[in-house]
Amino acid sequence: MARDSSEHVRKVRRYFDARKAEYDAFYDSPSSFGRWFNRTFRRAVYLRRDRALTLARQYGCKTLLDVGCGSGRNTVFWARGGLECCHGVDISAEMIGQARSLADSATIGDRCTFELADFSETSDDTTFDMVVACGVFDYVVDAESFLRRMSQSATRIIYGSFPGWTLVRSPLRKARYALRGCPTHFYRRAEIERIFRAVGFGEPEIEPVPSGHLAWAVRN
Repeated sequence: MARDSSEHVRKVRRYFDARKAEYDAFYDSPSSFGRWFNRTFRRAVYLRRDRALTLARQYGCKTLLDVGCGSGRNTVFWARGGLECCHGVDISAEMIGQARSLADSATIGDRCTFELADFSETSDDTTFDMVVACGVFDYVVDAESFLRRMSQSATRIIYGSFPGWTLVRSPLRKARYALRGCPTHFYRRAEIERIFRAVGFGEPEIEPVPSGHLAWAVRN
């Protein structure tokens, strides 16, 4: 990995290590107001999770790799939704620790496993029916290379969420994250199409959601 890429990963890791509780609250806020706020203004977080499960069921996927799994909320959700084996990978040790605790408390630890690793640097040749990256391309240096790495681990579907560029919200978000030492990236639809076609896994499907797009491809 190039030096600038390594530094990028370190910045993202530091950011999420320090904000484990804040990130996890997107899915399970301790307050009723927080839950209402997230469901109303961060609806894409739930839409991308639900669409992934719909696709998994539609194409008969039984195994799933959750890249950038964070605190494991999505991984556990998908396992509860019927997938037989869900494996999460994340660069944050704090997040992985929380994910393992969550799976154990949900009594599905036998179907949910988690690994501390930089997915873009792994060489494991294990494959899964579906490889998912939700809330990950926001922080990826080279989206095409990352998606290609996902395709190498998938036998059926590759799927990701991509934050879109808007004139007001995107610059504000980029500045806010930059002040916290975390780089962010945004995508237009044409760029997402280009990335998927370059990887060549299958014909891309792109669905607009609040603040961005969901995109996936089924193997040809």
